[in-house]
Amino acid sequence: MSHLDRLSSLLSNFEVKAECLLSSEGANLFIYGDQTCLDKLVLVVEPNTLVPIESEPLVCIHVDIGDNKNPLHQAMPEYVEIDLKHPNEFGGKSNVQGIAHLIVTEASMSRCGARFALDRLCDLLVVNILRHQIAEGKIETGIFAGLAHPKLRHVVVAIHDNPHYPWKIEDFVEIAAMSRSQFMAVFNKVLGYSPITYVRLWRMTAARLAILNGKRVKEVANKYGYASGDAFCRAFVSTYGVSPTQMSRQH
Repeated sequence: MSHLDRLSSLLSNFEVKAECLLSSEGANLFIYGDQTCLDKLVLVVEPNTLVPIESEPLVCIHVDIGDNKNPLHQAMPEYVEIDLKHPNEFGGKSNVQGIAHLIVTEASMSRCGARFALDRLCDLLVVNILRHQIAEGKIETGIFAGLAHPKLRHVVVAIHDNPHYPWKIEDFVEIAAMSRSQFMAVFNKVLGYSPITYVRLWRMTAARLAILNGKRVKEVANKYGYASGDAFCRAFVSTYGVSPTQMSRQH
């Protein structure tokens, strides 16, 4: 059985950017500890969240995961704290620990290409923080909860990968290998929406980003499964209160 990629569609539709900074001003991801032994990593998702600061961070990073209409932003807790001191459950370092060490090492040395290397290591760190959120399974509702669920994750990935497909409940029941009643109850509880509502929200959220990035209305309508530009515009106005053209101009 091929590996189920639970993040690529999210990351390709909702760009995540990370940049290593020289100071804590503007930063929302911090690595604490010393050069030989890192302590923890803290990512502050909501700007006004009060997080106890015990020492000066070794490295400060700005992570942009979009506004509160971005499903990645919506799915994250107010802040994420990851222990970097101890080995993971398999007895070795996690990817987050390994990449954090590379970032600290690179930031402490003035080498050619340091800025280029640091920014890409920061991007990679964020991807692995998202993987960590799924693997922990501590988020009970939303996208990460759906992606962590042993049966629903196949449905959620199918929706993310094929937003244009004319999905029906029967399709999801077959993919999840669950009864219809069980699937409906579990999906509503875990994702917080009915399956068809989630499909519509996913299409609209992804379509909004495409419009803001300058894509043409007809192109976006076709990509996200609408029969015509008019049908897409009606759905867009119903969701956001403005037409795609108006939103693009406002942006």
